[in-house]
Amino acid sequence: MTELKQIDYDIDKDNPVPFYYQIQKRIIEAIENSVWKPGELIPSERELSNSFKVSRITTRKALERLMIEGYIKKIKGRGATIAKPKIQEQLFNKVIGTFQDLKESGYEITNKILDFNIIVPGLEERIALNIVEGENVFNIKRLRFIDGEPYHYSDIFLPVKIYPDFKPGFLENESLINVLETKYGLKIYRLKRVFFPTIANVQEVNLFKIKIGSPMLTFSNTAFLKDSTPIEYTINIIRGDMSKFEINISLDKVEDISLPINK
Repeated sequence: MTELKQIDYDIDKDNPVPFYYQIQKRIIEAIENSVWKPGELIPSERELSNSFKVSRITTRKALERLMIEGYIKKIKGRGATIAKPKIQEQLFNKVIGTFQDLKESGYEITNKILDFNIIVPGLEERIALNIVEGENVFNIKRLRFIDGEPYHYSDIFLPVKIYPDFKPGFLENESLINVLETKYGLKIYRLKRVFFPTIANVQEVNLFKIKIGSPMLTFSNTAFLKDSTPIEYTINIIRGDMSKFEINISLDKVEDISLPINK
């Protein structure tokens, strides 16, 4: 039997908020307050049901949601443990790549090149890179691991005319941004990122070893030089259960954009 640490097991039975959601919030509070710590086994479904005085179906639903959101993870033959804290990135307000962000945060990062080819790109890639039909690009598919966990998949497109001798090994231990700058003297001046939430499909289940329907964050990256020449287009897929993202918003440089009123 797992030790029942002191958390608030008293849920409000008169509250219209579903019981499973109240249980979920109690457990999240215990994790965020370090009452339950990463790697520790949590009480069993039966023990939690007894403590919260609810049915096992209700407890199971709360645990399933906690697993999908990345707060707990199942260990075969042992039960469920508290997951590591989510990886915090600043994709929304920095030109710097995720590789550098994560290294500076102390994570162990490894990259695996899954595929490397010279291809004729589709319409979406041609428009993003501003190249003509029939022009070749390097296509690199890469999977990034954080502390041994598959975390970030990238489908990268680079115009051959800009990188005539590009090798897949360039990206095994380095970020794409650093490779473009150190090997080709190309400094990215501007990035266009388009974000949209998705759920894991069959391909992503196999890549990341997660359940189908798990939350994912997909975003495209188009990198430009100072003269607005596009030099890279990438589709990125990041695990939502391992991530959180920081956005800094400042009014310091916001001008008065109020519309004139016609009288």
